[in-house]
Amino acid sequence: MKLPLNAWDFYAFIFSISILFYLFAYNVPINLAQSSNIRTQYYINQRIPIIWFNIILYLVAICSSLSILIKSWSHLWNLDVIHYLILGVTLVLSTSYYNWKFGLSLRKYTWFKPTLIAWTWAIISVYFPVLMLQLEDGKPFEVDARFYFLFSQTFMYFIVNAIMFDMKDFEDDSNRNIKTFVVRYGYKKTLYRIIYPLIILGFISFITFGIWYDLPWHRTILMLFPILLLFYFAVRLNRPKSILYYLIAIDGLIVIKAIFGILSVLLFE
Repeated sequence: MKLPLNAWDFYAFIFSISILFYLFAYNVPINLAQSSNIRTQYYINQRIPIIWFNIILYLVAICSSLSILIKSWSHLWNLDVIHYLILGVTLVLSTSYYNWKFGLSLRKYTWFKPTLIAWTWAIISVYFPVLMLQLEDGKPFEVDARFYFLFSQTFMYFIVNAIMFDMKDFEDDSNRNIKTFVVRYGYKKTLYRIIYPLIILGFISFITFGIWYDLPWHRTILMLFPILLLFYFAVRLNRPKSILYYLIAIDGLIVIKAIFGILSVLLFE
């Protein structure tokens, strides 16, 4: 799309709130000293360092958000209505991931959990950068079909990643009555009827996109690499894996997608 990079405060804000969002799941009660869950026990053992880490992240998030607001305040109220709707829907979806006291928790429903994760990440990584450039410059950027394709591809990648990640919590989600795909349909059906078809659809659409926009074949291959890795790790999930496998392989796919996306821009634009 040949857009300029965002300012440092945007990346600092996204970095800090993303980590804070996921750390929220591991806020353990002060009186809890032991847990059979390996991850929970780690957070119990590292309670003090994690508290300080949270404080640092909150400071980064507050300072960067203030910097963004100061620069974009005059343009913030001149956006089209559609942008406010998108931001509002994203706020509701992202906050409904956890069990709040007022009872809103969409993660209990089969489609909603991976959908809200995929939507939030697609908004943050594709939509937000363009919106922030518009707020900083005060003028809208022209987006074409490539923007919508990139958004849909990112959405597909993260929804598959979220469904794969849910496989590690099969027993826990089943006991807590969280109806994820693997809880409702089991391992085999989730892989063969949901994950594999979505990955193949994403692969075909990427090839079509490369041909349509006449992208160099080596750039298309570079951009396809994360999808191929996604398929490789999905095939490896025919049998349950250790939690370390999920944390390294599945979460690592997010980092890999980011790295190859950056490389495709730096090397070919």
